[in-house]
Amino acid sequence: MSLVTREMAAQNGNHNHNNINNNNHINGDGLAPNGNRRLSNDEANLNNQITPRDGPFAGDDSSRDYNAPPSSFSMPKQTAAVDRGGNPLADFFSSEVFQIVLHNPATAHRLLKFSQARMCGENMEFLEKVDRYNHLLDEMATVMTDLHYNFTAVEAPKQIGIQTTLLRKINADIKTATTSTLPSMENIFSHAQENVESILRTAIYPRFVKYQITNSASKALATDRQKYQGLGDCFCLTDPAKADNPIVYASDGFVTVTGYSRAEVVPRNCRFLQGNYTDRSATQRLKASIDAREETVELLLNYRKNGEPFWNLLYVAPLFDANGKLAFYIGGQINCSTTIRSNTDVLRILSMSDEPEDDIETTRSLNDTRSIKRKFFGFGKKESTPNLPVSGKKIEYLVISYDSFVIRYYSAGMADVLGITNRTSQDFVGNNVFKFLGQHTANLPREFKSKVKAALRTGSAISASIDLFTLKSLARQGDDKFYTHWTPCKDEKGVVKYVVVTLSSAMYE
Repeated sequence: MSLVTREMAAQNGNHNHNNINNNNHINGDGLAPNGNRRLSNDEANLNNQITPRDGPFAGDDSSRDYNAPPSSFSMPKQTAAVDRGGNPLADFFSSEVFQIVLHNPATAHRLLKFSQARMCGENMEFLEKVDRYNHLLDEMATVMTDLHYNFTAVEAPKQIGIQTTLLRKINADIKTATTSTLPSMENIFSHAQENVESILRTAIYPRFVKYQITNSASKALATDRQKYQGLGDCFCLTDPAKADNPIVYASDGFVTVTGYSRAEVVPRNCRFLQGNYTDRSATQRLKASIDAREETVELLLNYRKNGEPFWNLLYVAPLFDANGKLAFYIGGQINCSTTIRSNTDVLRILSMSDEPEDDIETTRSLNDTRSIKRKFFGFGKKESTPNLPVSGKKIEYLVISYDSFVIRYYSAGMADVLGITNRTSQDFVGNNVFKFLGQHTANLPREFKSKVKAALRTGSAISASIDLFTLKSLARQGDDKFYTHWTPCKDEKGVVKYVVVTLSSAMYE
């Protein structure tokens, strides 16, 4: 039967296929010899982490040859992904991981939903139908083998009492079916299946990976910021008015994540984090988005000062002043490699649902091995569609003066987060940040203000929750919980000039 279907059945311990494999003596009666391809050790170990249910999406051997995707994502050459100890980094885009994603019910379901939201679900739906088709062929071969072995073979233990000539005819027909008819039926969709998998691997899957990692980071931002190094406190501000758009302010988290001293960071362009294996198409997209003054997200292979590579979920967005003019770009870095260390971690991220209750079910399935977000930074206009099922989670930024707590700059979506109907920047730029927040809450606790100020006086980042009114919350006569993250940004001398205030809606409790 189809190679992938056979190997996945072997992983599941399908006893019928084991019967075919173990009873080679019936080949003497004309049955086709078994042509199963065994799983590699890496594939077997990975697939054993998450055991698929019946009916995994099928692939074939030819699809395991890796083809580098086009300009839809960033990935390094495979030989580059090693950490400081020489151990390979988790590889989101390897052929083995891609095949397991297709075959695993949880990850395949997520990829299907992602594809359908982008009006290209037909690719995954086709693979699902082809898999069902191949599964039926496998069942047919299994039943024919059982019939032959138990009832029509010369030494069958339950040989039926019919004429010898009729038995011979049945065995001859079984031989024809298993050596010619069924194999030819297997090949009907093989080339189409290969081409569809190639489309998914190069055009859809990379975007899916980025989307899922973004959702995971979004969840962690509200519930467990320590999960990802740099989450919520690794920022830099760059000045587009200066030559080469250099970093002018950076947080302590940025220094920690990159391993460079502040003097080595300011004033340099962020490209110093790139290396030989950083995908150039991704950096070109970043430049294009910056030139167009658009928000963008990329998953890049970057390098720390000691040469250690890490997967960096990078967010870049323009910041505007009171007159609506571009003032800075903010760059937020998240070191995904601190949490996603193995291929099993990759699969857990890729199986994460948009709904918290689905995450609980997925985790239960992963843990018992019976089966195999919230919008964080967003993907910008190019990636979003009206059909995309995204949550109401939205993250935006204010930049305030360290000495006065006055709002100086803002990201473009701030008005959308709080439902400000008059969308002029004068609504909040120039106002004290606590006064501004107080205008959008029934009660701004005094301890909230004192807690934030006390931490910032020491130059430390701090997180605090607050209930704010939004258009959606007012419609239900309530408010929404938000998490705020206050991160000091320092100049080359280590002096705090600005504080980045991150507002994110609390969707995961």
